Parts: sequence; C-alpha cells; structure tokens
Amino acid sequence: MSLRKKAICFFVCMMTITTTIGCSSETKSEIKFKAGTYTGTAIGHSGPVKVETKFSDNKIESVKVLESSETAGIKNAVNEKMPKKIVNDQSLEVDIVSGATSASEAVLNAVGDCAKQAGMDPEKLKIKKPKPNAGKTENMSVDVVVVGAGASGTSAALAAVDSGSNVLMIEKTSIPAGAGTMAGGMFSNGSSLQKSAGVPDLSEWLYKKYMENSNNRANGNLVRAIIDKSGSTVDWLIKNGCNLTLVDPGIGGQPPHINDPKEFVGYTDGGYKAITNLQESIKKKGGKILFDTTGEQLIKNKQGEITGVIAEQIDGKKLNISAKSVVIATGGYGGNAEMIKKNFGEKAGSGAINSVKGDGIKMAWKAGAAESGNYVGQFFFINAAPEGQKMKTAGDVWRLGSYPFLWVNRDGKRFCNEESIYEYAAAGNILYEQPDGMAWVIFNQDTVDLIKQKGTIALDDIYGRWKNNPQKYMEFNAPVDTVELNNSQETPYDLTPFLEEGIKTGEVVKGSTFEELGQKSKMDKQTFDITMKKYTESIANRKDNQFFKDPKYLYNLDKGPYYAMKITTRLLGTLGGVKVDENIQAVDIKDKPIPGLWVAGADAGGAYGNSYVMFEGGTLGYAYNTGRIAGENAAKHALGK
Repeated sequence: MSLRKKAICFFVCMMTITTTIGCSSETKSEIKFKAGTYTGTAIGHSGPVKVETKFSDNKIESVKVLESSETAGIKNAVNEKMPKKIVNDQSLEVDIVSGATSASEAVLNAVGDCAKQAGMDPEKLKIKKPKPNAGKTENMSVDVVVVGAGASGTSAALAAVDSGSNVLMIEKTSIPAGAGTMAGGMFSNGSSLQKSAGVPDLSEWLYKKYMENSNNRANGNLVRAIIDKSGSTVDWLIKNGCNLTLVDPGIGGQPPHINDPKEFVGYTDGGYKAITNLQESIKKKGGKILFDTTGEQLIKNKQGEITGVIAEQIDGKKLNISAKSVVIATGGYGGNAEMIKKNFGEKAGSGAINSVKGDGIKMAWKAGAAESGNYVGQFFFINAAPEGQKMKTAGDVWRLGSYPFLWVNRDGKRFCNEESIYEYAAAGNILYEQPDGMAWVIFNQDTVDLIKQKGTIALDDIYGRWKNNPQKYMEFNAPVDTVELNNSQETPYDLTPFLEEGIKTGEVVKGSTFEELGQKSKMDKQTFDITMKKYTESIANRKDNQFFKDPKYLYNLDKGPYYAMKITTRLLGTLGGVKVDENIQAVDIKDKPIPGLWVAGADAGGAYGNSYVMFEGGTLGYAYNTGRIAGENAAKHALGK
C-alpha cells in the first residue's frame, strides 16, 4: 500500500482549537460524531487488524488496537504509536510508523471504519498538522555517523563503537526495518558453529560461487574480504545478541542446495528481534540511535573530504551532523518506483521494503562516488498478480507455485525447465525476462484431486529427508520448521476455495479443453497449440526434449478440466549503486577512495553481475560483513589510526 501523504486540509493559521479537528470554523462545525465506542477492522500486511475507537460528539477520545496479525515487534510499535498519533492530532492524516506502512495504514483504516459507524466521513478527518520544529536546526558532532539502521548500518555502528569511536546512527523509519529484519540468515565460513560441526573451510567454494554467479564481473578482492570476515562476524553477532543457528542447506524449499556445504546460519528469533538486540548492544556501549531521522546530504569540505551529514527529523528539525567518517547503509532503492521503472521497467513491480528510496546512493553519487551495481535487482521466487495478492486464499498461489508444473508465458509459449522454481533466484530472473514479467502455471483437475487426497507430497517430497533430523530457523519473522513443513506437505488439502476465488479475481482461469483455457487466458492460439502438443508428447514419452525436465515432474495432463494460475516475478530489492573497494570505502570514477566515506550493504556495488547469487544467505551475509568492515575502517579513520 502507498503512504497517505496527500493531506485533505491544512492549517491556515497558527491558532488551533482545542478538542476539535479542523483548520477553520467551517471545518469545526463539520466534525460531529455519534458519541460512543465502536469497533472497526482493516487488512494489514499479515492479516486483519481490529481497533476500538471511543468518540465524544466532537472528539476522538481514545483508540485501542484489540487484535493484530502483524509480526510481534512491528505490531507492538504500531499498536503503541499509531493510537497516540491519531488522538493527539485528532486526525487520520498522521505520520505513519515508517517501516510498518501496511500495519499503520490498517490502524488508520480501522479507525476510519469506526468513524463511519459514528456518522462521520473519514475523509474529513484527514487533516495534516504542521511540523512543530520546522525551521529549527541543531548542530551535532561525532566521530562516525551511520546513515541507515538495517543489517549493514547496525553492523557498521556496532563495529565502530567496538573500535572506540563516538557513534551516531540515524534511520528514517520509526522502527528497525529493512531487508535484514525480514531475512532468514547469512552465509558463513569458519564460524564457531561450523567448526563445532566439523564443517571444513569453504573459502574456495564461496568465492567460486560469487564469481560464477556474477559471470566473473564481481570484484574478487571485495568478495574475498567478506568471505574472510564472515566466520568471525557470525560469532561477533551472536556475542552481541543476534541469535543464529547452523542449518542444513535446502530446508528453505530449494532442493538444489541440499548437497551444498553447510554455509548457512539462520536467525533463531527472527530478523526483527536480532537487529533490535544488536541496536540495544550499540546503546549499551555508548552509541546513539535516532529513528525518524532522514539523511539528506553529505557535507564535503574544500579538500574533497566527507565531513558529516545534513538530516531532517520527523518533527521538521534539521540536524547538521559533523563527523570525521560517514557510513551510508540505506538499503538500496527497491521502494523508489521511479528508479525501479527506469532501470528495470514497469514489469519489475516494487521491492519488498517500501521505505528504501535510494537516499544514500544519491547522496554518495552527488558527493562524487562512482556508480556500480545499480542495475542489479534481487529477483527471487514468484509472486501472485496484484489482484491475487488481495485474495483471502492468496497463500495457495505460493503453495502451488512451489512445484514444477508447466509454465507458459503471456503468449502461451513454454520458456524454461520449470525445475527452476526450486532455485529461487533463477525462477525470479526467468520470470522477469518474460513479457510483462508473468507466466501461467498449467495443471488439471486430476492434480487438484490428488492434492486433496494425499497432500502436495504427491507432487514431490521436499522435506522428508529431515523427518529424523528436524531443522528450524526464522525467516520473515516466522518459523521455517521441517516438522511443520513435513506435516503440511503430507496433509490432504482442498484447493477448491482458492480456485473459485481465483477465477473470480482473474488469478485463475478454467477451461474444459486446452483451446478454451488458452482463449480465456488470452494467449496466442497458434503458439499455445504448439506448446501443448510438444508438452503432452513429452508427458507421453516421459522425456522432455525441449528443456530436459526430470520426467517425474511431467505431471499428468491427459484430461480436463484445466487450470491456468497467474504468477509474476518478485523483486525483493536492489543490490548495488555505489562503487566501493575491499575496504568498503566509496571510490570515484578513477577508483580513488573518497576520504571519509564508506558505503555498505545493498547500497554498495561490486559483488554481483546482473543477478542475485545462487546460494543461500548471500544478501544478509553481504550486509553484515560489509557493514562491519566499513564500521571498523570508518572508526580507524576517525580516530587517526
């Protein structure tokens, strides 16, 4: 959902009227409620949100969130902050809890529902108050300032504090946010977890993976720097409150990784809790963190050295932050619709983290940093189409989409070996390359009936190997638990509600014949006819001569009715922008380090070619390790070491 930043009514004078909502006497007369207590609901990021609102005849007396489906940490912040904002401002046009957009908007919408019940048009409650500290400026001075408090920024600030420097970390969101709070884990080499499990040195394996996946365009020295740091970084993170566990490769649903070495360590409490704990460690050690504070511009002296940051807080106050070293770690630009469209086209959609707008990247470019990796998107797995994402049964898109059924593109042409769904980065890339970034997943009623009788294990046993060796970690702040996953795949499941709802929304098309299916899906008739002729021959011969899919995935299509389910590419975020060296220091177009400036995490280019890596934990490992290296070097520079 987009932020509600368009105000309906502005104050036109400095005088305000106590206990009323409005900016004029005419508006005041319009604010009338049927006094009482009402309950309203709205859909948030993870499900329904239920709110209780009490009105007098002309005032919002109280707001209380009764139920929420959001992640614990996000839920707590939203449930505490949003009701206060609404009551204090007597408005539904308040600053949201940045970093929890959907959850915040759900509270606003639920209160709007209550207002309707009380006889008030919610639109008339969308009144934006002026920022109380607009025009004010505060000067600050620190050794190191870190812009961005995600995984890489938090790592940088913690490392700088540990190195003995005076550190300030600023973050535009209201709570710990960023991809690091949603991730599952990171790659590692030589951690104590791996050593105790007898895992050998994986430097060569990880290095070759990075270089192969980048088509040898990655900066080899940068890649070695993060690999060499990764083992000690895991131990350091654990020491500072980020709980991690060594897990078998492949348990996240990617069978091709089952035979990989044990390079993946996963969050045990979820990313939100992990980063919150790390930030508590920073504060205990003397570092300072300011949320709701957006970095706007780097300060640069006549010698070309970066000497600080200009920022703005949510209340309008400007901060002139003088610093000897600056680390930028703002998470890429996945939430910047304009930049995404320019670099990837409309079919890319938007990234998973709405708050990352490329602020830090643009600041660094303006200060003279060279570009690198700004055309790398982290396309990963699949998504439902926008209409499908709104369905009550939307989860079944991922349930079905996780298996290698026949895929055809918008025009009805088959375009890949569908086993690519088991390699999430590959699947995302392949879908992105198709017209409109979408595909149809083809299956028939026999498959629906089979799943209803036996569960999805009838399609493939993905998790059975862990029945006697259960594994668990947290991703998207929810458990990835092989016990639950085995139970899920073995439990008979009825897809009928999903199919019925999908047909109504257009996420699913049904046809009694291939011809009818193609017609309803608006595919090119000749193209789809050729596709189905070839594919049904492959099924009959138990051999895929086109894309060489394993015969066990040539699921039966000998009779209808048939279904086509729409899937689209999924962009998690972006993976670069600013060129850095192996010290994670920003460099100019001549590869000369820019004094005083380091750029980490998704803002830092150089480790990828044009794709995410094909092993587990690449992004989070890159974030924590580049952040730590940047923080250490920024502190050394600030302290003159």
